[in-house]
Amino acid sequence: MEFRILGSLEVWTGDGRRIPSEGSRQERLLAALLLNADSSVPVARLVDTVWDERPPATATRQVRNLAGVLRRRFAEADPDAPPVLLTDGRGYRITLTGHRLDARDFTDRLALARAEAAAGRAPEAVDGLRSALALWRGPALDGLAVDADAPGAVALDELRLTAWEECLDLELALGRHRTAVPELTALVADHPLRERFTGQLMRALHGSGRTPEGLAAYRRFAERLADELGLDPGPELRALHLELLATEPVPAAPARAEEPPAPTPPAQAQVQSPPAQLPPALATFVGRDAELRALDALLTDPADQGAGPTAAACAVCAVSGPAGVGKTTLAVDWAHRVRDRFPDGQLYADLHGYSVDAPLAPRTVLARFLRALGVPGDRIPAAADEAAALYRSRLADRRLLVILDNARDAEQVRPLLPGAPGCRTVVTSRTRLDGLTVRNGARPLVLDVLPAHQALELLARMVGEHRTRAEPRAAAELADACGRLPLALAVTASRLAASPDRSLTDHAAELLDTEHRLSALQIEGDDTSAVRAAFDLSYRSLPGEARDLLRLLALVPAVGIGADAAAALAGAPPAAVRPVLDRLAAAHLLTPEDRDHYRLNDLLRLYAAERCSVETSAAERRAALVRLGSWYLHRGHSPAFLPTHPAADHPARLYGLHLDEWVEVDRLAAAAAAAADPPPGG
Repeated sequence: MEFRILGSLEVWTGDGRRIPSEGSRQERLLAALLLNADSSVPVARLVDTVWDERPPATATRQVRNLAGVLRRRFAEADPDAPPVLLTDGRGYRITLTGHRLDARDFTDRLALARAEAAAGRAPEAVDGLRSALALWRGPALDGLAVDADAPGAVALDELRLTAWEECLDLELALGRHRTAVPELTALVADHPLRERFTGQLMRALHGSGRTPEGLAAYRRFAERLADELGLDPGPELRALHLELLATEPVPAAPARAEEPPAPTPPAQAQVQSPPAQLPPALATFVGRDAELRALDALLTDPADQGAGPTAAACAVCAVSGPAGVGKTTLAVDWAHRVRDRFPDGQLYADLHGYSVDAPLAPRTVLARFLRALGVPGDRIPAAADEAAALYRSRLADRRLLVILDNARDAEQVRPLLPGAPGCRTVVTSRTRLDGLTVRNGARPLVLDVLPAHQALELLARMVGEHRTRAEPRAAAELADACGRLPLALAVTASRLAASPDRSLTDHAAELLDTEHRLSALQIEGDDTSAVRAAFDLSYRSLPGEARDLLRLLALVPAVGIGADAAAALAGAPPAAVRPVLDRLAAAHLLTPEDRDHYRLNDLLRLYAAERCSVETSAAERRAALVRLGSWYLHRGHSPAFLPTHPAADHPARLYGLHLDEWVEVDRLAAAAAAAADPPPGG
């Protein structure tokens, strides 16, 4: 879904349908939650927002009712969208995982534009600022009074004006005086006491050969400021006024002859510093000895030993694994260990393959890399293939390490692979990049969860070894409850480190409550670090048939399932289901155990069960289990893996999937067992 607050409040579905409003109170509630997106808002604060003053005695209940109505509206309007409105402690929280908020897009684009400006790339910064400003349709929450959260809307409006000022400063520095005059004239009229706009208008008029009009703009501002506030203009504006008085008027330029920036003289030869773009390594990195040795094998490639032309291919390692398993941590830690082997630098890019943002286009990454390698922005080809060719040329005869993190697929990566034998590339992805192995000779490296002893070591390193030694059993239970997944372990350890007086036993009891485990594996105010959010991104990237099957697999209270049984569960031919199982395995959402047999790990099973309870109807769930029971019945096999009652902590039981379904499964299981073991004389 897309939420818009940079103007009137609007909500749009992913397929472009607007969800209509159902009253001002509901709008106020939603506005307050969106102004605090990804943070919990207490019910008491929401009461103050919905009612300006004198809330009724039933205000708390009404807020909860309004929240329930909102949640249903979102689910009905876009059933395939991830959850939006969550109950969070004593309040509610809008989560943007899998959704968009124009205000968040604005601040992200603004940050990127400011980075371009800081790097001296003014044209790119202007483009970025214009892109950010284009998201605005009017004042924040235009037409909606949200008194309790007015500071949030006011702050957004102020940030917009500041971005406008920064953009116009850059455009004036680029000599675009004439085109800036109309825009600045309107801004000064709308914001007559905003001094910076007046100063910019003075500069634009002066640079357009209209110095007297610039001086007149100063006089109007000074008079209004004195009349309304009894103040004088600030020192910067007064200095600009004196500068214009002391300067000969600039001759008016011919019509449409915008002054370009003065040509830059050829720079003298200078030493280009090697790029050093690696993110910091984590002090909490533990274990992974075998995986580090596999990466070290890149350094002993025959190309390093002068083995001849056949050894000239660039070495690539494709690290894959499930969400939160530590792929980035491993790649970055290894890169820091071996950075001295690459004297020409290290390039790093997060490709946003699995992210709430769109995946980065190869051309965008190539432009960044080329600038880091000393290519001026105006020399970078617009065509992706030409940019890739220039990139490979720049890397020829260099020893450089490239880390391509969070790749979506092989096609996103291929243009970014160096061609020089002295370069090495590590790619990380949530899916197996088999295409890189087949066509580019990449060495696959699959990352699994940590071994038990390393999971305990990670906990000890983050919460203190004295705490894990004091409660070894609880520490082991915590590691198991986290599925030994590094992200889950890090979240758990972070929460424990923030509560030094809390026992590991108490925290283990919270995590062992399977129904709330995923909710406990998140950090307040940081959804990007939540295990559920990480799984969401992988789940939403799947095609519909793969999502459907993953949800159904959570119904089966077994460690694993065979391909034929999965086909029965899905109600489809085995030939159609096997590619879907392979797709889930390639995305590391299923683990192949042996030929045609797959396992769903505990945390993913909990997540899939949550999605099943929301996205799969009770009738569909019951029909799937009946099909599975019938499949065993007709083959005369005892479905020993189907207990007559699922364990109390199995997701199927916890998420309301055990009511009518298990009655039918019990009947079919008993019938299948009888068929497998007929009574004597039968």
